[in-house]
Amino acid sequence: MASGMRRFGTIGLVHFVTATAIDLTGHYPVMVEVHLAEADGRAAVILGNAPLIDISEIHGSRLPSPLDLRCEVVGRDDDQTVLIRLRHGVTDREGRDTFRVAAEAVRSEGPDEILERLLLEHHVDPDAVTDVECAWLPFTEFAQTPIDGLAQDDADGVIVRWGRYSWTDRAATLTFTRRLALWQASLVIQFRGFTTLPAGDTGWDLSPPGPARAAALTRIRSAVDDRQGLRELWYARPSGSSVTFRQAD
Repeated sequence: MASGMRRFGTIGLVHFVTATAIDLTGHYPVMVEVHLAEADGRAAVILGNAPLIDISEIHGSRLPSPLDLRCEVVGRDDDQTVLIRLRHGVTDREGRDTFRVAAEAVRSEGPDEILERLLLEHHVDPDAVTDVECAWLPFTEFAQTPIDGLAQDDADGVIVRWGRYSWTDRAATLTFTRRLALWQASLVIQFRGFTTLPAGDTGWDLSPPGPARAAALTRIRSAVDDRQGLRELWYARPSGSSVTFRQAD
């Protein structure tokens, strides 16, 4: 399923197109020069600032280097060529934001990337959550987001877990997880203290996205306030966080 989700998929959903980072200049903000291969053989020259163009994957790498740009697929000519529009106002030197490119250069946004994007759109740093409640809202949006490549009969559910685990060096941890068939995407939030926090969870809820899932998420949130220790954890300041995507338990 992981590879299936990463292929070019539904028109209108967020995708990535593979381009080539040529040069990085400046410090803050960093200016990046990117070349995007078009279907007619030309290369569009794109100049943009980080973080509008995400350079985290190439920071410190030798250039030129492949670089994924967020885009929307707005049309397709055939199985070999698609029409894309770059996101976040990114354009080439000619002011264009729409390009015809090879379909093989375009892939669907992965579940973990969707979760990261929604967090960032809510001004929550996926790697430095400072407020659990602020992170919960984008997670609820993620829980309702259509996932390209997920079949109707695939398992799709949500769960909240808490505890102190060996894989987090026994740090108190709160985890929001959405299961997608044989995979799961999670926001893992860690805290200092809470040395007596027992392990627990809300149980998997497999209500389908839509009103039923919205009601389930409301029940999950209410369950937090019904548990004294968990409520204190929810309102504590986290010490770290991360988004993960791995095989389901």
